[in-house]
Amino acid sequence: MDRLVAHRPQQRHGRPVVTGRRGTSPSDLLETFWGMSGAAVTSLGGGMNSETWLVEHEGSTYVAKAVSRAAAADLATGGEVATTLARSGFVTGHPVPTRDGRMILTDPPLALLRHVPGRELDGEADEEQEWIASTLAGVHAASDPAPGPSPAAFATDWLDPRMPGVTAHPWLVAAIEAVRAETDALTVTWATLHTDPAPEAFLHDDRSGVTGLVDWAGARRGPVLYDVASAVMYLGGREHASRFLRTYLASGPLRAEEMRHLDAFSRFREAVQGVYFAGRLASDDRTGGVDRADNEKGLTDARRRLAALGVAT
Repeated sequence: MDRLVAHRPQQRHGRPVVTGRRGTSPSDLLETFWGMSGAAVTSLGGGMNSETWLVEHEGSTYVAKAVSRAAAADLATGGEVATTLARSGFVTGHPVPTRDGRMILTDPPLALLRHVPGRELDGEADEEQEWIASTLAGVHAASDPAPGPSPAAFATDWLDPRMPGVTAHPWLVAAIEAVRAETDALTVTWATLHTDPAPEAFLHDDRSGVTGLVDWAGARRGPVLYDVASAVMYLGGREHASRFLRTYLASGPLRAEEMRHLDAFSRFREAVQGVYFAGRLASDDRTGGVDRADNEKGLTDARRRLAALGVAT
């Protein structure tokens, strides 16, 4: 199976800066803005677009997450989505407001998130695919699914041939044009999307049987098929994701007729993947513990999968 590195395609910025200067370290910020004096703070390392710490304070556990200033608005929007879904009963790792009621701290950008117990899934077992599908379908069903505007209005900041590095790859420019031509005229269901539902974003608590979904910094409203296509991509394609697809169709808001457009949105998703890695290569972005070869592989893999889905590359 083709395993992928999870990422937020819209965040193409450098590693977040939370320095060790007095007053700006995670411990100092937690004390100043959340009143957590004496909290135990342990680094969890950096992801593709963020840095995180485990926070323990007075018997409770949290996760602090820092992003770049350019990504602060996405972090705040994701926090609002996670909070709304948590009120509906979903486990989302939603943010704890600062003492003055802000969803996140903006200077520097930092969120304090509820810790979600459980183990990261990998989607290899049928049972795990069922948990992933049921959780994602529940989120979509709970967020007012309805026919939306043209998909042309979606991801205009992600899928644009003018994005950095794209014109260096003529095949990618052509792919963007092809997937836009294929999807822009479709009438499909829109709902609140996670946008990056990789298996590791799903945490399953074996004791309670509850599966949480975390990492909401890319959340926005859009075509539900984009989330479904993203999940299928991360699971290794339609054949390997068969249990996920059956479970999602049985419990989600999409009818079988609309699911016929899944391949079109899989091509759309792979084009987004290509733009993301083209941008990382153009800026030599190595955040997330990857090197240039990893970014080159990400772009090559997106091209290969687009070709497998019928796009001339």
